[in-house]
Amino acid sequence: MGASTAGTVIVDFDGVLLRGDAFGLFLRRTAFAGARLPLAVALLVLLAPVAAIPAARPWAARWVSRIGLSGRNADELTAELARFGADLGEEPGRIIGPGLRTVRSHLDAGDRVIVVTACEHTLARAVLDVIGLAEVELVASRIRGPKLIVHNHGSAKVTQLAAHGVTPPWRVAYSDSLSDLPILSAAQQPVLVNANARQTARARRLLGARLATVTWTGAHLPEEEPAPGGAPNRRSPGPTMGDAHR
Repeated sequence: MGASTAGTVIVDFDGVLLRGDAFGLFLRRTAFAGARLPLAVALLVLLAPVAAIPAARPWAARWVSRIGLSGRNADELTAELARFGADLGEEPGRIIGPGLRTVRSHLDAGDRVIVVTACEHTLARAVLDVIGLAEVELVASRIRGPKLIVHNHGSAKVTQLAAHGVTPPWRVAYSDSLSDLPILSAAQQPVLVNANARQTARARRLLGARLATVTWTGAHLPEEEPAPGGAPNRRSPGPTMGDAHR
């Protein structure tokens, strides 16, 4: 039996708390750096037609990840991901200020906050810890050495939450990606972050009037204090390889 979800808040990571695709940044800056750069370019050219097909993006992302991480043992890779995540969390402009303040507001209200992401677990955990969210639970993708063993993407997020002891419905869910419609549709209050008009229209067709949208553009500054509030405001309806990691 799942845990009580009366006060559970589900939060996506990339695009909601962190600007950009954290694991994609790791691959570009670290895994495919230096001598591996030509390999990365060739790989992206070969996989570009596949990545253009939404249903095939997770498969393409899995192979990019595996090739980029090959040649490292599990301990070295874990340490590298942790260092990168800690540095990324302190990178100017990288953390989305309104998203972080909203999570803190939920925590202050006594809500159970769970970050659910396709980003790799060690990397996401390091970012959350360095931005002051060490107490927040995390359900993420997992690797063993270079092999991706859990790809926490799309409907897999609901499955992984169930394995974590959390079953629908949850009270609020925040995401910037339509790949998270299974998560959003299971929320009493689904919130779409920084969506364009097409995304909003599609989500509203599926979720109806209960959908709320928010625009979060400000960066987090280290000296900022948590702001009160953080509840979503209702508005009228109005691929990259990284999409598969959301």
